[in-house]
Amino acid sequence: MNMRLSVDALRVFRTVVQTGNMSQAASLLHLSQSAISWKIKRLEEQLGCQLLLRGGKTLDLTDQGAALLQHAARIVEAHDAAVACFSPSTMRGQLRIGVAEQVSLPEVCTVIALFAHRYPKVEAQLVIEQSQHLRQRFASGELDIIVHQDFAGTAASDDRPLWTENLHWCAPLAGQHLSGDLVKLISYGPDCFYRRLAEEKLHAASMAWSVALECPSISGMLTAIAAGLGVGIMNERSMGGTVRRFAELERLAPLPQVTSLLRVNAVVPDPARDAFCAMLATALHRQPG
Repeated sequence: MNMRLSVDALRVFRTVVQTGNMSQAASLLHLSQSAISWKIKRLEEQLGCQLLLRGGKTLDLTDQGAALLQHAARIVEAHDAAVACFSPSTMRGQLRIGVAEQVSLPEVCTVIALFAHRYPKVEAQLVIEQSQHLRQRFASGELDIIVHQDFAGTAASDDRPLWTENLHWCAPLAGQHLSGDLVKLISYGPDCFYRRLAEEKLHAASMAWSVALECPSISGMLTAIAAGLGVGIMNERSMGGTVRRFAELERLAPLPQVTSLLRVNAVVPDPARDAFCAMLATALHRQPG
């Protein structure tokens, strides 16, 4: 067995796991998807075991894959530190980045890690907020870059659309039916524009509602909906396997699509900001849904 593992192959493996998607890993690493697949296959052949479980749209780690990931992280980081020591980047600065939780955080974090590898003298700070708070902090100068969502005309003329997806009313897998009484609503909180959208649509459909739970995180929303505490609005990328579309409610109170947008403070030239935005847009761009 040839145990000389390639650092590049380990980087590919780590990036695939972080993004959960071979095509996005290929975009980030500037490789073809076939090259990504070949490197993963080569690693599996060298180690004599399966590293990834490929099922539909998801990629899961085997036990051997989880063990390799720990080693891969240490090897890649040590390699990058050595390279940076002998060929330091001249790019310096600070980037203050804000991202809505409904955006894919694994992909964003992977971009930040790769950016730090290429430009170790640039400090990147990440903030996770709801879209309206991101826009406020951007307007006040607290953030340089934001990825926010819009379905109500809040986009600026210079916002860069990344992708558009459907919004859905979500219910537990076990099923839920409208009884004619109050619709129990799970929301991110009183300031969330998903909450305002839910109330607007239910009011337009002449349906009464009450807020059963306010939770600031996607995982909390999914847990509450899955437990049958109520229904909530989720974007497609945030829907987990524990909830389903509530088709009956969607017929009565149809929802719009939502667009994820990149907004950048480009008043002052900044090569670090431009390089990061190029990487981020490549990683997050989707075809319209």
